[in-house]
Amino acid sequence: MTDILREPLTGPSVWHGKEFTRDLSWVHELSEIDIRDLDSALAHAKHNRVRPGAFSKDDFPLVTFGNKIKCLLDEVQDGRGFAIFRGLPVERYKRSDLEIIFWGIGAYMGQVISQNSRGDLIAEVTDKGASYDTAVNDRGYMSRDKLNPHVDTSDMTALLCIRKAGRGGISSLTSSAAIYNKILSSRPDMLEILYRGFHHDLRGEGPTGSLTEVTHSRIPIFSYYQGLLSCCYNDKIMRSAHEKMNMPLTVDETDSIDFLLEIAESPELRCDFELEVGDIQFINNYVLLHARSAFDSDPDPAERRCLLRMWMNCRNPRPLAPDFSDRYNTGPRGGVFIRGA
Repeated sequence: MTDILREPLTGPSVWHGKEFTRDLSWVHELSEIDIRDLDSALAHAKHNRVRPGAFSKDDFPLVTFGNKIKCLLDEVQDGRGFAIFRGLPVERYKRSDLEIIFWGIGAYMGQVISQNSRGDLIAEVTDKGASYDTAVNDRGYMSRDKLNPHVDTSDMTALLCIRKAGRGGISSLTSSAAIYNKILSSRPDMLEILYRGFHHDLRGEGPTGSLTEVTHSRIPIFSYYQGLLSCCYNDKIMRSAHEKMNMPLTVDETDSIDFLLEIAESPELRCDFELEVGDIQFINNYVLLHARSAFDSDPDPAERRCLLRMWMNCRNPRPLAPDFSDRYNTGPRGGVFIRGA
């Protein structure tokens, strides 16, 4: 029998968005010393001809900035669940150098996992013509459409902003712990459904490659394990999985999905902000839902909104229940199955 937490959550991961309109302690400005340290590590990595995806933190030696990375990781894993390094001067670097720096910072945090069936470890988040609104199997990071609050399939997501949109592309974060407390106080009857969870649509990126493949088992939206509550929510792939299985959602299941979405998007809980060029954002996928508004897409791909993304599993990982941790049919904490691997 799955344990269901019946008491409200407390602690730094429980917050309302308005708390961070004035409190910007989650934004960490890079100093000139930090940037020189990163430049030195970049030069070392390039001298040794290492490439993103194939080097460790030993290949990216940092004198002082490594300690700041550790402090930020503690904040993301055990604090409010998100943080930003601000002020990387992206205009100074070639794209290949930015990827080395981004990978080098990630190497201090944990293991990067695949984000798609091509095996991309650093993915480009930009409009590539996908239609997340209307195409069942398209991925959101390749579209310009609004993305509802959701989590990614990793311990942590890292985003490096290279270019902003002319209009739109506003980021939103919501504490899943605050969402839980709201459900507990107003609709506790929904908890059993949310703990039972839903199958997830793998959109042709599972081990079989079939467009009809879904997760082997239901993935709980909320999982209470070893004293920690973790969340996994993506309304689109839950709904489409059950359509593909010809297993229609019940009225109660649909209501539960919709109610959680309504709470996650409420102005009371949501923290809205704009990622600036040179920002590197880190998100704990177990305690936060993240979203993005639609954005205008420049006709010139070289001017279009563009971010780099990594999915990472942390060095000191959060304990996860077995039925919660296999979301791509690739095993606990596994990334997307790499075709041809």
